[in-house]
Amino acid sequence: MGRGHRGAWCALALLIAAGSAHAQSADDVARSRTHFEAGRALYNLGNYTDAVREFSAGYQNAPKPLFLVNLGQAYRKLNDLEHARDMYKKFLVEAPPTDPDREQVKQILQDLEAQIAARPPPAPAPEPVVAQPAPAASAVVGTPPAKKSFVKKNWWIFPVAGAVLVGVAVGIYFGVRPASQVDCNGASLGCIDTMSVH
Repeated sequence: MGRGHRGAWCALALLIAAGSAHAQSADDVARSRTHFEAGRALYNLGNYTDAVREFSAGYQNAPKPLFLVNLGQAYRKLNDLEHARDMYKKFLVEAPPTDPDREQVKQILQDLEAQIAARPPPAPAPEPVVAQPAPAASAVVGTPPAKKSFVKKNWWIFPVAGAVLVGVAVGIYFGVRPASQVDCNGASLGCIDTMSVH
């Protein structure tokens, strides 16, 4: 194969490579646009977390500065001011000097810096709790359980004593009653003498 043929093949290979790179770039732009539209819809619905995910994916496919503005706005809505500030700063680095959004982004960035500076400093992290070793078994002194009172332990005595007293009272009543009331035609308990009513 001559030098002319070899050069032609190299030129053809470069053209094919450039054509496939252009097709891939067009695919990336199409995917980027899809992510942009999804992110914008999510942002409008108030779903800022998923909007950040979509705008980030779109920026990965086609790193256009407009994605950075959208990311900054979504982070502001999430009250993540530090990430929002980073996105706006990155926009100012990547956007061309003639970009019409530069002045507005600079103003937003100033406002963010003031908001971040006005925030109270974060609370110090709590110190880790160091577990104390458990005392040895011989050193553990427990208090014995409280003893129950006599009334709580022997509650059953009171109803039984009451029943005995009632029985004794009934026995005494019938034992000391006059005999005329006892003979009521063979009745033994509380009879009424009908014979005396003539």
